Amino acid sequence: MVAIIVPGNYGAVIAVALGAIPVLGFVHGIVTGKQRKAAHVPYPHSYATVEQCKENVRTIDSGPTSASLCSISFLSVHSPYLPQTQCSHMNCTHNPKPLADKFNCAQRAHANFLENAPQTMLFTLVAGLKYPELAAGLGALWVFFRALFLHGYVFSGKAQGKGRMRGSFFWLVQGALWGLSVFGVGRELLDF
Repeated sequence: MVAIIVPGNYGAVIAVALGAIPVLGFVHGIVTGKQRKAAHVPYPHSYATVEQCKENVRTIDSGPTSASLCSISFLSVHSPYLPQTQCSHMNCTHNPKPLADKFNCAQRAHANFLENAPQTMLFTLVAGLKYPELAAGLGALWVFFRALFLHGYVFSGKAQGKGRMRGSFFWLVQGALWGLSVFGVGRELLDF
């Protein structure tokens, strides 16, 4: 029989695993819901179709220059479905993207979060039994990179959601939490 002792500083682990990670899940839901509404993608459809992405085009300004000052045409957007064009306005930080495509990026970021959050919560809780400060720190770092992943995927304006790469380091953090759980805590529980 193995006795599990919860360290005194385990509260930070709980705060990250059962507090910050679920809050980020709510943020994902809010962002995805707003993008769905803006793109007019009705329930129960999970994603906008290619046709909706082609039809549902409205320029989105992601920089300090307003779209009205930009000479980009209505249909010249950065999308995998439409031809790529450069904005001819000097100093333009304009990153237009179809609203339906932006919704698809938000929906995919949310789905990817839901695929990874449960195991990360578990890894954080288990690793925290032996390494509470490290597990809480890695869990917080995971939340930070996941927030970058969401922001880059949805709001960077990069084609095919390539902005998500700025937050892709969450995989390394998730792997570290897995390693701490399996080899740091789990190995000691093996009894053969």
